[in-house]
Amino acid sequence: MTRLFAIATSDPSLMRCELARARSLVTLDDEGLVLGLGAYDDAQLVQRRYGVGVTRADMWEQPSSETALFAAGAPPVGRPLEDVAQPFRMRQWLFAMDGQLPSGSNALRERLAEQLPDFLQRSLKGPAVEEAVFATFLSELRSLGRTEDPDLPAPLAAQLLSRTAQHVEAAAGQAHRASVAMIATNGRIVIATAHGDAPLFYRLLEGDGACARCELTGDEKATTALVRDHRRRRSVVFSNAPVKPEQWVQVVGGRSIAVGRTLQVQTV
Repeated sequence: MTRLFAIATSDPSLMRCELARARSLVTLDDEGLVLGLGAYDDAQLVQRRYGVGVTRADMWEQPSSETALFAAGAPPVGRPLEDVAQPFRMRQWLFAMDGQLPSGSNALRERLAEQLPDFLQRSLKGPAVEEAVFATFLSELRSLGRTEDPDLPAPLAAQLLSRTAQHVEAAAGQAHRASVAMIATNGRIVIATAHGDAPLFYRLLEGDGACARCELTGDEKATTALVRDHRRRRSVVFSNAPVKPEQWVQVVGGRSIAVGRTLQVQTV
């Protein structure tokens, strides 16, 4: 299982504070897994990867970003981390997925790759079927001329992600049911979809005056900008491995969730 976590926050300057309060809500930090993450620093995509046993003291210390995406999975065998560690990146997009795929994943990857435009076929670096799925999503964006559109509406992007999952199901064939959970972000929106039995959850983190990182107890009067900003902050988080799933909202199979810059959660 690949553990997924994503966040969209209302105040990029408090991203580290939001990650600090979200980290205890998910099971992600396991040094026996390979971890990859991506965030945006002044609109520039920044990625980090951690191999097995590598110290991860800074994994939650992300830049002032509106969104971030994390993925932790099994170590690769015979391949460099750059080829197989999620999330995958193309231009401003980050993508990660988990799921149960048919045993012949290589054949599934080839079937998906055959349907891609030439330049996306050439962009595939390794054997991971997840990378081919990401390229399929990019192909959907390209068909509408929206690959690099900073104003891409989150619901439209979520529809394309759902369509990507349908491509995976079709390529797997009726005899091999595919169950997948996918999350993607371009630094401004976060979209997620679940198909089949793959679990995926989301949760809204409301404003809170308490912040251990900033040494705020929550009892302070709103006389400083720091206190006011903490009380106003909001975030939407996604994960397929929450510590207490009953405190989250599960994404219904076949549905997609779109979160735009206003943090409005829309089901597609």
